[in-house]
Amino acid sequence: MEEVGTRQQILVQAARLFGKHGYYGTTTREIADAVGIRQPSLFYHFAAKHVILAELVDADLTQTFGRLREARALDASWAERFHFFLTISSHDYLTLPYDARGYYSDAIFTEPEFEGQRHEIARFHEEVRLMVEQGIRAGEFMPIDAEFVQRAITGLQFEGMRERETSASAPVANRPLQVSDFILRAILVDPFRLDSVRATTQSRLDGTVAFAS
Repeated sequence: MEEVGTRQQILVQAARLFGKHGYYGTTTREIADAVGIRQPSLFYHFAAKHVILAELVDADLTQTFGRLREARALDASWAERFHFFLTISSHDYLTLPYDARGYYSDAIFTEPEFEGQRHEIARFHEEVRLMVEQGIRAGEFMPIDAEFVQRAITGLQFEGMRERETSASAPVANRPLQVSDFILRAILVDPFRLDSVRATTQSRLDGTVAFAS
């Protein structure tokens, strides 16, 4: 149990430092100091700094791909599936105990040791774009550049993380629904559907996550 706890603390403290100083601006000594261990102990759990980052990203992607599968499996319209996915995935990122922006930099993933993560991030972005395109083909979403929508989602989620880190009074509980409402309203052929779609998402998530309307 102690080993598991130390390993998790390394991940959490590393992510916090990456969020504050960036991946390249954080040293393994600083991570070890934040955990309260010596560097040899850190290297017992993780052979190098890039291994820590890879595990953080892999954990994020595993959860996010699970959310995508969950949304796709719904017996629902594409608007309802997409809104559900946006809300639950935004909630996941905005309730992390650290700022994930610090390790989602395009420059980091050009490094050869992150080839696997780079591939999986690209696959995730393609899955999001595919969901938008399926909504377009179904006549629910306006014809729009799906890649632009995918980037807008990332931008809004990152802004929510930045806001949380810079303001203790930030209304973080409101943000998951606000992110999904903002995106869906912008692409719906019939924006008046948004209220019913939001109500459906809230009903599906009732009792499973804490968020504000």
